[in-house]
Amino acid sequence: MAGLACAKRLTELGVAVEVFDKARGPGGRMTSKRTTHGYLDLGAQYFTAREPRFIKQVQHWQQQGVVAPWLAPVWQYQQGKLQPSPDSQYRFIGVPAMHSPVKQLAMGLNVQYQWQLTKLQYDAAGWWLTDSQARQLGPFSAVVLSIPPAQAAAMLPAELAASLPTASLTPCWAVNIELVAPSGVPAGGIFVKDPALPVSWLSRQNSKPGRMQSESWLVHFTPAFSQQHLEQDDSFWQQSAVTCLAQILSADISSKSILCHRWRYAQINPASQATATQALSQGLWLVGDWTKGGRVENAWLSGIDIAEQLTYG
Repeated sequence: MAGLACAKRLTELGVAVEVFDKARGPGGRMTSKRTTHGYLDLGAQYFTAREPRFIKQVQHWQQQGVVAPWLAPVWQYQQGKLQPSPDSQYRFIGVPAMHSPVKQLAMGLNVQYQWQLTKLQYDAAGWWLTDSQARQLGPFSAVVLSIPPAQAAAMLPAELAASLPTASLTPCWAVNIELVAPSGVPAGGIFVKDPALPVSWLSRQNSKPGRMQSESWLVHFTPAFSQQHLEQDDSFWQQSAVTCLAQILSADISSKSILCHRWRYAQINPASQATATQALSQGLWLVGDWTKGGRVENAWLSGIDIAEQLTYG
């Protein structure tokens, strides 16, 4: 979201832009997994719109048919009780997949996928990019990195890498459980606020348009638990997710299928005060939700703001 928002705005401002992405398609943490029965959201579950520029962008996406409100009720689990959440937040999702608005941003841009950057170097001519196959491209007058700081540090000279807030993002293990029989719980999402449980969020995938229609629950584990057991295999996470889901829903859980995914860099570390509103070096910039405190909206805003700083100074 951040990188493509930046590229799109730069293009609108008349700047020639090339985009390189190591993935097979756009999305990042907003990627949804395609299945034969519909999409599954494993990363970002929804987004909100509060800032006027982003509200206007969301309205445009709605007109394009790639974003829709998520109207399912959101509940909370606290002190052993499952009950409606008191918040009245208006939430949006991409349709038919969470990455649909990101894909729309990429339209018309020069994007090369499955291109993994491994090294950045600067000389009098500008910035040079080297990929995992030792191909070199450049020179570029400016480079914008839309990746976690820890990954950026690995490809930069030591003197630049040392200044990066590499601990600004924490991990999250995500597990999707497809149920054999409906649970009877009408909630679309559940904030888990019980400190005794290692789970922070549940989402019923079939409450969202375009997603898997059989009842499926996405379980997000807390950053602390995800970090503590970061290298555990899928069987550990499957069992942990089933146990927690059964307790929260007060139901016997029998699964048809279970899918696990590890997000190594997922959520803002509350101990980090990282921001990156200025260039890291001559012509080198970082964008991402983490520079503005998290959330999809801030990912978009970070890209827009850096594009305008690059253009207008």
